[in-house]
Amino acid sequence: MGYLVIIVTLLAVGAITSEASQCGSRFGGTCLNSLLSCPAGYHVSFSYCGFLQVCCFRGSSSGTSSSGSGSGSSGGSTSHGTQSGSGGIGGSCSGSNGGTTSHPTTGQKQTSGSSQCGVSAVNSNAKIVGGTTALAHEFPWQVSLMYNGQHLCGGTLIDNQWVISAAHCFENTYKDLWRVALGVHDNHLIYRTNYLAVTHIYVHSNFNADGRNNNDIAILQLEKPVDTNTTEVRAACLPTANDDFDNQMCTVTGWGSSVEDGNTKRYLQKVSLPILSNDVCNYYLGRGVVGTKTLCAGFVQGGKDACQGDSGGPLVCKSNGRWNLVGIVSYGYGCAQRYAPGVYTRVSAFLDWIKSAKSHSHN
Repeated sequence: MGYLVIIVTLLAVGAITSEASQCGSRFGGTCLNSLLSCPAGYHVSFSYCGFLQVCCFRGSSSGTSSSGSGSGSSGGSTSHGTQSGSGGIGGSCSGSNGGTTSHPTTGQKQTSGSSQCGVSAVNSNAKIVGGTTALAHEFPWQVSLMYNGQHLCGGTLIDNQWVISAAHCFENTYKDLWRVALGVHDNHLIYRTNYLAVTHIYVHSNFNADGRNNNDIAILQLEKPVDTNTTEVRAACLPTANDDFDNQMCTVTGWGSSVEDGNTKRYLQKVSLPILSNDVCNYYLGRGVVGTKTLCAGFVQGGKDACQGDSGGPLVCKSNGRWNLVGIVSYGYGCAQRYAPGVYTRVSAFLDWIKSAKSHSHN
C-alpha cells in the first residue's frame, strides 16, 4: 500500500510538472497560485497548471483560453445609482434627461482615435472594492461627472472633446447642472480650471427598453476641446469591433465606495479583474443576462469589484502598450459578492453609435 501511495503521488507531481511546463513552453507564462497575482494586461487560463493554479501569460488582445466555472446564483440586480440607495457595482448616478438629451441614430464605424490614445505618462508596477489607490494621473482618461457640485458618476475621455459614460447616470437630471472634472486624482481638491461644462448629452435611445439596463451608454460633448497631451489629461483608445478580451486581466477605476453602501473615496482607486466569457457570466448571473452588448468581469470568490460611485467609469484593457476602453461600469448584484461578477456595457458593440453621436453635435 505504501508503494502505491508513493507511485500515485509521483504520478500526480509528474502531471503537474508537465502541465506547468506547457504553461511556460506554449504561452511563455507562469503558474500562479492565485488570479490576484496576474497583472493587468495579461491573460489567464485555468489549464496548463496544477490544481487550483492559473497560467498567467502575455498574449494578443484575443483570448485563447476559457475561464473556470463553479456554482452559485444571484439575486436582484441594481444599477449603480446614489439617489435611490441601490447597491449596484458602480452607481452614484441619477435617472431621465428631463428633455435635455438627444438620441442619435446609428452611423459608421468609429476608429481608435488619437495616435497618443491609451498611453499614460505615469506607470505603476499594478470604487472599487478590494482595490488600491492609483498613482496620481495613472489613468488620465478617467473623469469625474459632477452633478450640482457632487461626484455622481465616472466617465472616460475618448478624444479632446468627448466623454463616454453610462446612460443610467443621466436619468431625471438636467444638462446645465452637469460638469466634467478632468485631470483629477484627489476628488476633494478640484480647481475651477479642472471643470468644463457640457454642451450636449446623447443617451442611447434604446437604453433600458427591455428593463434589463441594455444599451447603457451615453456620450457627452465638452464645451471646448482640451489638450490631451499632458500628464494629467489624456484619452483612452477605443477597441475595434473584432477585439476579444475574454480571459484578460483588465482594470476598472473610480472614486466609488470601497464597501457596499459605503461612502465614495477621496483618491482614485483601481482594481484588476478578469473578463469572463459570456457563457461563464450567464452561468453565474442567469441565462441571457449577458449578451452581445454587455460583458462581465470579476472573481468567482468576490472581494474585488466596482461599486456605488463608479458607474459610467472605465474598464480598460492593455493591448500592445495601449489602454483600450473595453467596458463601461453598468450594474451588478451588490458589490463584490460571490458568484456575482459585475456587468459592463461592451464598448465594441457601440462603435457605430459613438461615431453617429459625434456627427450629430452642434458646434
